[in-house]
Amino acid sequence: MAGSRRAGEAGPQDRAPVASASLALAVLTTCLYWASLYLYVPVLAPEAHRLGAGVAGVGLVLAAYGFVQFLLRIPTGVWSDRIGRRGPFVWGALVASGVAALGMGLARRPWVLGLFRGVSGLGACGWVALTVLFAELVPPARAAWAFGVLGFLSTGSQLVASLVGGALARALGFQAPFLGAAGLAALGLAVSALLREPRRPTPAHAPTVWERLAVGRERRLLGASGLSVASHYVTFATTYGFTPLLAADRFRAGGLALGILTVCAAAPSALGSLAVGRLAARWPGWRLVAAGFVLAAAGAVAAVLAPSLSWLDAASALLGGGLGLVGPSLMHAAVAGFGPEARGAAMGFYQSLYAIGMFGGPAVAGWVGSALGLSGAFGSAAAVALVAAVAAHTLLAPGRGAAAAVAPRAAVADPGR
Repeated sequence: MAGSRRAGEAGPQDRAPVASASLALAVLTTCLYWASLYLYVPVLAPEAHRLGAGVAGVGLVLAAYGFVQFLLRIPTGVWSDRIGRRGPFVWGALVASGVAALGMGLARRPWVLGLFRGVSGLGACGWVALTVLFAELVPPARAAWAFGVLGFLSTGSQLVASLVGGALARALGFQAPFLGAAGLAALGLAVSALLREPRRPTPAHAPTVWERLAVGRERRLLGASGLSVASHYVTFATTYGFTPLLAADRFRAGGLALGILTVCAAAPSALGSLAVGRLAARWPGWRLVAAGFVLAAAGAVAAVLAPSLSWLDAASALLGGGLGLVGPSLMHAAVAGFGPEARGAAMGFYQSLYAIGMFGGPAVAGWVGSALGLSGAFGSAAAVALVAAVAAHTLLAPGRGAAAAVAPRAAVADPGR
């Protein structure tokens, strides 16, 4: 991309110290953002069913979230690059999240619930801008740390919000999590309005829309995106798919046990994400990705072989911890080497492609599970993880391809670390 600098070639804004106030506001915004999207998740499927949706209808309601992200995350990134600002997209995302929560809370028909679930997907598109903005608040040398912190904050916020949302629903009824999510979105909007973006230099050449879209031809960005699709398939075939079903079917797990199972997967995932910043100083990024996929594969195999619920909890923890290493490492690889005028487009491309795993993963895993049983679903997840672990070196290791396909003047450096 014209005007891009190589990673490590710091400009004046790159050498600026981290603004602690802005970083603190970005942390709080991130937590409120994800909480507003996940507070009602525990009751979403039951609410769709209560309003009259069958199994297929519930699936469509849930899929609307990922499908909208698949369509709109690339335009979100390109547009934020074009105007040179991230804040308006974060604000718009929080507005969309609040509107979606209110709409779902007041819905009286399944199709209305699905419509506003799609609006929540629009809100989730703001993650493109928020991740880039967060990374731009720290020097380039700390980018891996920033993405690790983002992974920790997003996973942790989703977990806490889901647990609190379930408690709210039990205490105050199914509408309470939706209304609470709208309130969190409004609070997030107020906090994000105080966040000051770092100033960016005007590039010598303003890239056209087509030049921005050309980032999608960069080999390592494509590799990171493909590996992320694989990681989301593993996630939705296990933790967010068949692990609870396995626990209920084989071990007669009830609500409390299923909640503990969720925590066992999510907490190591959050901690694994937080560890990426420290581990990235010792290991190249592709090795972290490969190690994470190997752990996830081992967790998937251990889950289907688990002789007790406690063993299943441990297997879920192993799987979650592995995927926690994968997510931030791939996010870093996706945008490393792109200048400020191209990072939004690169992140939008990356997040749009991994949304395929979000709405396609449950469908494919369900087909495999219906054909081969639960063992087949977990086996497919393990196989995908192992293939991804092997492919990580080829797709992400340094010196295995040029970035000239992006644009003649592009300079994309090694995202392997």
